[in-house]
Amino acid sequence: MGRVVLALLLAAGGWAQTIIDPAKIPEKLKRFALPADAKPLRCDASYLRPLLNYSFRFQAGYIVRVPMEQYQGPGHVWVILERITPEGDPAKAVYLGDKFMLPEVPKTNVELPVVGGYLLGEGRYRVDWMMWDDLGRMVVKQWTLEAVRTYANRNVKMAIAPGTVAEFSLRGAGTARPADDAAAIRLTVLMEAAPMSWRRVRLRATDQIMLLGGLSALLERVPAKWVRLVVFNLDQQRELYRKANFSLDDLDAVGQAINQTELGRVDYHVLQRPKGHLDFLAGLLNREVRETEAPDVVLVLGPRPHFTEKIPARALEKTVGTPRFLYLQFQPFLRTRAEAPDTIQSAVKSMRGRTLVISTPADFAKGIELVEGK
Repeated sequence: MGRVVLALLLAAGGWAQTIIDPAKIPEKLKRFALPADAKPLRCDASYLRPLLNYSFRFQAGYIVRVPMEQYQGPGHVWVILERITPEGDPAKAVYLGDKFMLPEVPKTNVELPVVGGYLLGEGRYRVDWMMWDDLGRMVVKQWTLEAVRTYANRNVKMAIAPGTVAEFSLRGAGTARPADDAAAIRLTVLMEAAPMSWRRVRLRATDQIMLLGGLSALLERVPAKWVRLVVFNLDQQRELYRKANFSLDDLDAVGQAINQTELGRVDYHVLQRPKGHLDFLAGLLNREVRETEAPDVVLVLGPRPHFTEKIPARALEKTVGTPRFLYLQFQPFLRTRAEAPDTIQSAVKSMRGRTLVISTPADFAKGIELVEGK
């Protein structure tokens, strides 16, 4: 029962925070201090360290785990407010907020994790963080973040100014395209929702932020006539989300679809089909070839799976020129390159496509150029 409750509760909120006009925030909240008569809200809140993502911005945020035994019944609400202040420049403080409407909560001892994310430029920041619920309980935290490029990324040209805070969704935050940018394409993105390390079975908060951040950065950079997005999980042999004419406004819906899926659990029907993942992947790729409105590019995006079996060549549609198939394989923690190609890599090769391993932002920039046909 507890796992089912957790899956339902995770659908309650999104993952990207919204910038709030300071003039609309009551002065007492801007103090980020617990009132003398405040009731404590039991939770474990911590920060997600700044990480240079594939859009050449630092992604950061928080994760809070709330014991749900504190709640029961309908109508419960969480509100989270953050103030992020660049070091030495309090006038540039930015307020961000989240509001989570919980569904009816049964009696349970589940601990619910909730994640919030945002973007930073280089620099040091003070974060004041506060969460309260509809029962008047509160918790306040403070921490310091430092966004600095590693030696390997020292020459990367940043897409956000130092000391800057921005919403994670990138809606309206993109940079202007060069005059000689690539022609608009029809694009299908097949994104695998899986842990960044193939040795893990559960999706961590940082995994989800990296997946959604990579998707967001891709759509910000690539000019497209339309985008079809399919989110899938190879272990479970199922689609988690599908939408034609996808846009950045739909990012939260993708996050919710991933949240509702317990990636660590596999249905027993799937276990009865040990080679079912091959048929499932072949079906995804073949469908794009057969679509009435076929894409120019089919991009498989996501981490390396642990499967290495090859799909029989006869099970894959033959293609001539269009669509082009590409596989941008996320390996952010790459130490040594795997010798054997994984199942997705082999399938894309059979479709006359190409694989590029993505371990740094510079790699991702090259991958975007491949998508654009440069």
